Order: sequence, then structure tokens, then C-alpha cells
Amino acid sequence: MISTALVRIFAFYVYLPLVTSVTVSTVYGDVEGLVTSYPNASGPFKSISKFLGVPFAAPPVGELRLKAPEAPQEWKPKVLQAKEHGHVCWQGKYKVQMIKYFNPNFSFNEDCLYLDVYSPNVSASLPVMVYIHGGSYELGTAALFPSDILALHGVVIVVIQYRLGPFGFLTTGDSSAPGNFGMLDQVEALKWVKENIEHFGGDPSKVTIFGASAGATSVTLHLLSPLSKGLFQQAIAESGVDLSPFAIQPVSFGLRFAKELAQNLDCTTSDHSAMVACIRSKKGEEIQNASNSITYQFYEYLRWAPVVDKNFLLDTPQNLRNKGDFKKVKLMISFNSQEGGTTLGFMANSSFGMAESVDDGVSPSFFKGFITKLAHGRNSREDNADLIAEALQFMYTPWPDKNDKYALRSQLVDLIGDYIYFAPSHEVADIHSKVAPVYMYEFAHRRTIGNKNKEWMGVVHADNVPYDFGHPFYPGLSSDFDAGDRNVSLFIIRMYSNFAKNGDPTPQPVSGVTWERYNSSHRAYLRVDVHPKMAAVFAPRRMAFWNDYYPKLAQVKFDTKVSSGASHKITMTMFLKVAFVFMFTLFQ
Repeated sequence: MISTALVRIFAFYVYLPLVTSVTVSTVYGDVEGLVTSYPNASGPFKSISKFLGVPFAAPPVGELRLKAPEAPQEWKPKVLQAKEHGHVCWQGKYKVQMIKYFNPNFSFNEDCLYLDVYSPNVSASLPVMVYIHGGSYELGTAALFPSDILALHGVVIVVIQYRLGPFGFLTTGDSSAPGNFGMLDQVEALKWVKENIEHFGGDPSKVTIFGASAGATSVTLHLLSPLSKGLFQQAIAESGVDLSPFAIQPVSFGLRFAKELAQNLDCTTSDHSAMVACIRSKKGEEIQNASNSITYQFYEYLRWAPVVDKNFLLDTPQNLRNKGDFKKVKLMISFNSQEGGTTLGFMANSSFGMAESVDDGVSPSFFKGFITKLAHGRNSREDNADLIAEALQFMYTPWPDKNDKYALRSQLVDLIGDYIYFAPSHEVADIHSKVAPVYMYEFAHRRTIGNKNKEWMGVVHADNVPYDFGHPFYPGLSSDFDAGDRNVSLFIIRMYSNFAKNGDPTPQPVSGVTWERYNSSHRAYLRVDVHPKMAAVFAPRRMAFWNDYYPKLAQVKFDTKVSSGASHKITMTMFLKVAFVFMFTLFQ
């Protein structure tokens, strides 16, 4: 455990006014930013130079809408004032109040391809960490991730923005709108970092990309993309990987939403070129409102997401992983203990039309109904869906307490976490660790002060993010955190900065914990709470179910011949073979 005294030394409760400026050069012209002083900070750095709202691409408006980004225009000999966050990319208004807290005068705008840089020393050559925010490829902005405290640990932090929703991910599956514009924005931002970050005190040959949720799937998709080659050297993926079901979507799925968007805008859908031209002619707010009106029920794919476009992404992540066609960089993967805590009720009510609240547990009939709907939502073949539903029900029934409403609810939370986050993360770790170092951790700390989620939900999706950026130390935010929260935040910040500097989160033992590498036989992982400790083999039976047994169940063939009054019979030899493989896997 990190000493409370050390945390007190690090707690910067004196946040001085921004009174000084700093100017650096880029290939496009000079940039003037602001300096924030932290006189009470431990360590060698006592201030952070911040450059906010720096353009890394031309505004993607007019004819550049729904196209790959282009480089920004030079502003020489003028000096660019980079003292306020850039425009927020168009998105739904779910996070308006939170954005206003960090950026009071913000506005939604398509002209949003800006990034923020936080440097503890613009004259140095420090490791760089580039953050890609999450938000289901539809939400988020750089202002939500102030990085002063993380940067004070000797790393240059870059927080990027990218086009969201239909602006970033609309696809027609052809040249009219191939999609992945938001991913190409990310590539353009990484190119900017490679070309310019040395002027901000960063080492362009020592770049770690990191992100959470859709930011994490973005990070790991860059591991697969030929366009990202040479733009980073390490990666951190929190609560999402390229094999997560929401990482990409089929082109057919994206085209369905593109056509529904067009219909909402009174545009033709019969000709893709004319459809995209019509969408381009609309105002940004019109497009966003039309997107908000699209009917959508989440159970696996997102409404707007990357696709296999034969440019950014040449094939599906599964095929690329199986072929070994990915960057062999050092990789850190994390997940939260109860990722599905906040998702269960939403999926049940919004996706599956189940009116029963989950706040007081769930009934056996609800449990079975949820699993059945999930199985049929994920599998188009009805016979296989029935078979999988039965397997899931057996797998997740809390034997022997099969009628315990709280145990049933807890099992459904685990089920959601397993198939969306935990199992894909382990599959990626198994594959990746064969060719490059992998570190895995479980974020298991639940804050008590200011936590708006119900206690039964546990440590839910995105609970870890404030700790990455040191929110427990910020004035105005610190009152929502206690000493234990500050311990955890400082621990993670140190691990991340160590990883960025040395490729190993614990080059020397930190607080008595040495982080062991993950491999497919030992599967070591760090469990992070106020008392961090190493563990091994997370939920092995559940991981084996999803990564070994479930794929085979989905391929089981059925005999369509009528026999003994039954119209469909599973090929018993195949079923027994699948079952044997699963049981064999469990005992390895």
C-alpha cells in the first residue's frame, strides 16, 4: 500500500492562477500555451506547460465532410494561441454538464480536430502518452481529461479528438463513404505527434497510446492497421480490445444505419453517391439530430463503429489476430471487476424490452429470459441460439442457489462482463503474449464518496478513468475522493509512467508489488485496489467457455431429417466432441 504521507506530499491543493505563457515551434507555425505551477509537487517537475486546442488536421467541413482528414494549413508567421480547448465534436447531449465543468464556453462543431498537449518540460526529451477517449464512438472530448498530474510524473501527455457518430463512422460500404473517418483522424493525430512532439519536450520514438472503452478498442485496432505503422511503440487498452464485440461492426450493419440516417434527413437511399451528397448538404446539427432519432437496441454492435474498409482495416480483427498480422509492441490490458454492472438494466429494459427492474435482484424467469434473448440476439441460427441459451443458463446459474435473486443478478453481471470485456481481453492477451510482453490488471477499487452508482453494481465500466488522470488530487474534484482513492490513483499513475518510460510498469518493486508478465499458461494479472497484489488465472472456467466452448457451439450442425417425430436433431457426435473439448480445456 502507498503511504498516506507520500500521498499528502503529492496532493496539490494549491492550484495557482495561469499567469505565464510559453511558446514553442511546430512545422505549421509557433504555438503559445499556458504554464500552471505546482510548487508543492513532489519530484523534479513543478509546473506543466499546456497547449490546448492545437489543430492537427484541416476542418473536416464542406467537401471534406465524410472524407479522410487533410493536414492543417500553416499559420506562419502568426503565433497560434493555444490557451483554450478546441470545439467539441458533434455528439448527443448526454455529457453537457460534465463538459461545461472542464470547458465552460464549449460549443459543438464539426471543426473539432484538435488536441491538447501537457508537458512538464518543453526543453526535454520525455516519453509520450497519447490518450484516445472512449464513448461508444459517439461521445467524448479532450477537455474531460486534464492531464497535469499524470504529466508531472515525467511524461508528455497528448489528448486527441476525432470525429464521432455519423461524422466519423458513417459507411456505405463503397467509395461513396468507406467509413472509418474517425479512425483516420486518430492516425492523423498520431502523425502530428510524430512530426511535432519533440518541440513540446516529447520523444517521438517513445510513444505509448492508451484509451478506455471505445478508446481501448481504437488503441488495439491501431495494432492491426497498416496505416498506424511506426506511429507508436507501446499500447494500453482499458476495458476493451479489438476482439470485443463492439470494436467493429459488419458493413451491412453500418449501411443499415446510414440509410436510416438518410431517411431521417429526407435524402435518397437508392444511390449511395447521391445519398452521401445529400447528407453533406445538411447542417451539422441536423445530422446529429437525425442520428439521435435512429432506433437502436444495443446487445452487441454499436450504432456507429469502425468497419473492415480494406484501408485502415484490411480484415476482421479475429482473422488478423489468427494470422499474426498485428504489431508486436508491448501491451497492457485492463478490465474492471464488474464491467456489466451499469449495463445489465440498460440491456434488459432498452434492448430486450424487459420491464422488470434489476435493483432488487432478478427472478429465475427474468434470468432465463435475459439469457434466451441474448443468445438469440447474438446468433442468427435459431437451433444454435437455443443450444447456446441452454449452455449459458447452465454455465451461469448460481448453483446451488439457483433461486437466489441477488446471486442470479450477480451472475448476469458476470455474463455481460465476460462476453464483452473479460473473455476478449484474455484471448487477445493469449495471442499477443506469444510474441510480445503483455501486462494485465483488474481494476477492483470502488470509491465510496460521490459514487452515484448503486452499491450492488460494484466496480463498473469507466470507474477507473478518473484515477488514470489523478482526479482525486484536483481542486474542485478532490472532495469526491478519500485517501484510499488517492492511494490507488497515485499507484496507477506511477505504473503508467513507468511503463511509458521503460516498457515495464515496475522496473523496480513499487510498494512491494512486482508486476509479472502475462502468458497463456500462467495468466498472471495485477489486482488493483488499496492493497494491490498479483493474482493468476482470472475466472478460468468462464474464460474457457467463451473462448473455447462457445465458438464451437455456434458451429454445431443440425440434422434436418425427420426422425422419431423430431424435425431437427443435433448431430450428437459433433455435440459430444464439442463438450469433450470444453471439459478437456477446463482441466488443463
